[in-house]
Amino acid sequence: MSKIIRVRYVFYAIVIVATWLVKDHPFFWDTVQLGSKQAHFFFANGFGSFILPVEIDSGHPPFFGVYLALVWKAFGKTLAVSHFAMLPFLLGNVYLLTKMAAWLRPDHRPGWLLLFAFADPVLASQSILVSPDIVLVSFLLLCLHGILTQRKWQVILGATGLALVSTRGMMVAFALGLFSLPALSRFRAEKNFLRVIVSRLALFIPAAVAGGGFLLYHYLSTGWIGYHEASTWAPSFERTDLSGFFRNAAILGWRMLDFGRVFIWLGIAWLIYKRLPVKDLRHVFDNTEWRLLKLLALLALCLLPAMAMHAGLSGHRYLLPIFLVLTFFFVKILPKEKHRWNKLSALVLAGLLSGNFWLYPKNIAMGWDATLAHLPWYPLSKEIIHRIGEEGIALSEVGTAFPNIGPREIFELNGREDGFKARSPESDCYILYSNVMNDFTDEEVHALESDWEVIEKLEKGGLCMILFKNPLPCEN
Repeated sequence: MSKIIRVRYVFYAIVIVATWLVKDHPFFWDTVQLGSKQAHFFFANGFGSFILPVEIDSGHPPFFGVYLALVWKAFGKTLAVSHFAMLPFLLGNVYLLTKMAAWLRPDHRPGWLLLFAFADPVLASQSILVSPDIVLVSFLLLCLHGILTQRKWQVILGATGLALVSTRGMMVAFALGLFSLPALSRFRAEKNFLRVIVSRLALFIPAAVAGGGFLLYHYLSTGWIGYHEASTWAPSFERTDLSGFFRNAAILGWRMLDFGRVFIWLGIAWLIYKRLPVKDLRHVFDNTEWRLLKLLALLALCLLPAMAMHAGLSGHRYLLPIFLVLTFFFVKILPKEKHRWNKLSALVLAGLLSGNFWLYPKNIAMGWDATLAHLPWYPLSKEIIHRIGEEGIALSEVGTAFPNIGPREIFELNGREDGFKARSPESDCYILYSNVMNDFTDEEVHALESDWEVIEKLEKGGLCMILFKNPLPCEN
C-alpha cells in the first residue's frame, strides 16, 4: 500500500471517529438556520417548492436543507443521522486533499497537508458541525483538482455544486472560472487562444445556469435576490460608508490572522525572505506557486470587497476558500531539505492548533463556530436547561440571545416545542447569558452583573452560562 493511501485511510478513520464523538451535539450557530430550520421546512412540506418561508429565507439556494431533509426521510430525523449525513463530504475532503498533496508535493509526506488543513480551527470546527460550508469545501476541492489535472467532469460537477450551495459558492465558482483561463502572456504564442478560453469557460456553463436559474426563480417568486429590507438578515447586508468599509477591511485582516493562522503567514514570510535576493522577482516562485498566488488573488477579489462593503459579512467561515489555498501555498513553498521542512512544519502546526485555545474577553465578539473552543457549549447548554427545569422555571420565561433562541426541537431534534425567547431586559423575569452570545452589549452585561441576581452559573473551558433573575417586578 502506498504512503498516500495509508495517509488517506488514517484520516478516513479520524473523521469517522470524530463524527461518532459529536453525533449527539445539537445544531449550533448558523447551522441552526442553514441546516435545521431549512431541513425542517422541507421535511414537513415536501419538495414541491424551493422557496423558503420569508423568516428563514436568507437568499441562498436551500439545497443543503433539501439534502438533510432527504436523509431524515430515509434514516430518521435524529442528531446522529444529521452528523453522519456529513460523512460523504468529510471523506471526500480527505480524498481530495490527498490528491492535492500528491499534486503539490510528491517529494514529501502527504500527511502534512492534511494536518495543516484540519488543524486550521475554522475547518476543524466546521467539520464537526452539520455545516453547508463543508459541502462548499468539497465542491471547491473537486473543481480545483479538476482544473489542475484537466478532468473536465470534476470541473463541471464541482462548479455546479458550488453554485447550488450558496451565493458565496457562486462567487467561488466565478473565481475558479477566471483561474482556469490561460495567462494573457500566452496570447501571441497560442494560436487557438480564444478557442481555449471558450472551451474552458464552457465547463462553467452548467454552474452559471444552475446558480443563475435559482436566482431568477427566487426573484420571480419573491421579488428579491440576496436580501430585502424586511429580511431578518437585512442589518448584515446594510452598505457601509467609507469608514465602515475600512473598519470591515481591518476586521477581515484580523480574521486572516486569527485563531493561530498568523503562524502560517509568518512561515510564508520567512520562507519568502530566505529565497531573496534574486535578480528577477519572477523567479522567486515557480510556475505552480504563481498559479496558487493567482488563485489567492482571485478569491480575495471576488470575496473580500463584497464582505467589506456590507455591515455583517465578516465571519471566519466565509474565508475558508482563501484559508485552504493559503495552506496549499505554504506547503508548496516549504524547503526541500526534510530537516528544515519538518522543523518549520511542526512550529506552524503547533501554532495552528493553539488557535483553538484563543479566547477573547467577553466584550470582544468571537467567532465561536470557527474554533473547537466552542465544544464546552454542548454540555453546558444541556446542564443549564436541566437546572432551569429543577428550579421550576419554564424555558419560555427565560430571555436569551443567538444562538439559543427558539424551540429546542430545532437544536436537538427532540420534539420539544418549548424554548428560550429573545431577551427583553425591561420585562423578563430571567435572562440566560453566555460569553458565546455576541449579541449582548457591554452595557447589558454590566447591568446584569451589577443589578441582577445570579441563580445558576456554570463554567467550563473558558465558556460560561449564567442564569440571572430580575430583582424588580417582571412580566411572565
